[in-house]
Formats: sequence, C-alpha cells, structure tokens
Amino acid sequence: MPMLRPSSLTYPCLIDWLLHVNRGRQVKLGLENMQRLKAVLGKSHSDSNFRTVHVAGTNGKGSVCWKVAKSLEQMGYKVGLFASPHISSFRERITVNGEAIPEEAVEGLLPLVVDACDAHDIPATFFELTTILSLGYFNHQKVDYAVYEVGLGGRLDSTNIITPNLSVITSISLDHTQILGDTIEEIAMEKAGIIKPGVDVLIGPNVPMELTAHVAEKNHAPLHVVAAGEEKE
Repeated sequence: MPMLRPSSLTYPCLIDWLLHVNRGRQVKLGLENMQRLKAVLGKSHSDSNFRTVHVAGTNGKGSVCWKVAKSLEQMGYKVGLFASPHISSFRERITVNGEAIPEEAVEGLLPLVVDACDAHDIPATFFELTTILSLGYFNHQKVDYAVYEVGLGGRLDSTNIITPNLSVITSISLDHTQILGDTIEEIAMEKAGIIKPGVDVLIGPNVPMELTAHVAEKNHAPLHVVAAGEEKE
C-alpha cells in the first residue's frame, strides 16, 4: 500500500486515492486483511455494538437490503446500510437512516484505517477499506442495526467478517463464474459461506435447497424458506 498522509488530505483527495488503491497489484478474495484490521482497530470497527443482517445472492440482494433497512427504520431503529456499487457518489455506499456518510466523517475515519494498514503492513483493497470504514462509521453513529450487502460471493467476501443476527440468500444463478465456480452448486456453496453457527438463515425459492440445508444443519443454523410467489406479496 502506498504511503499516505491522511491528515493533510481533503475528502476529494482521499476518495481519489481510495478509488485507485487496487491499481498495479493483484487482488484476491479472502478474509485475512479484514481479520487483521479488526484485531488492530478493535471494537470501534466491529459489529459487536449493534445487530446486523447479512444479505448475499446473485440477484435481488440490493433491493432486499434496502427493504430490510427501511422496515427497521420504520420500526424506530437507527439503521446503517452498506451497499454497492455507488452510482454518483462514493458516500452512497454507507448510509444511516437513508443519509449518506458525510465527507467530514470520511476525512475523520478513513485516515485511521489507512494508518493501521501502513503501520501493520496490511495490503487492504478498496472494498476491504470501504467495509471497515462502514463499521467505524456505524459505531460512531451508534446504530441499532446495520444491513450488509455482500460484494461478491459470500464465503470470502470482506463483509463476512461480521456475525449477523440473520443471514439471507436471495437467489442463486450463474455469475462471476471465473471466480465463484462454473456450476450452480459451486456458486451456492460460496454464497452459503455467510451462514454462521446458530444464526437463522432465510433463503429465496431460487436457492438450491438441499445444499443450503446441509450447510445450515452443519452450523446448527435454523433455516427458513420463502416459497415461490411469496416473495412478491
């Protein structure tokens, strides 16, 4: 990771650096960088202070995340939402009750993460830095819940550092086959990697039932299935 002096940089400079941080190096999926960052930064950058919902799937995960976040907000909770990609502004990726993370918050929180990477030689990627930034911001905002959308796959995605109160797999079809596998079964196993021990898991009708049930059973995770047509009600 190139040396960066965050205290002298404004939001536009920080974001320009962040958007180009992957340039010139090989990016591979894995949780090692996230685990190291979480250990270095501690509870202020973990999900231990709020409840989480983790959503994976080939299609529909973005809309499911938004609906879950809005439903919780309507119930009176303060809700963080981590979603991707952004359309017009990086700040869209990290919101609390629909409000994007302020530029000042990025200026205050991102340098802490970058300093940790520099000090401990952690070659964090764009998505890893963004994920850990979201955890720092949600802690700073004292949210009650945070809804996390998986970036790619599930098992090795940087969001899989959280321990959710509910895991959701919306659907499975062939996507990113060069990374996740050539078959529905291989892709389903990658996405089922978000299933955690003892944590309820909700799956849509287009998720391989037998395979997912096997993973859930191994993790003693109660499995709930949305029947075909029920998701439209």
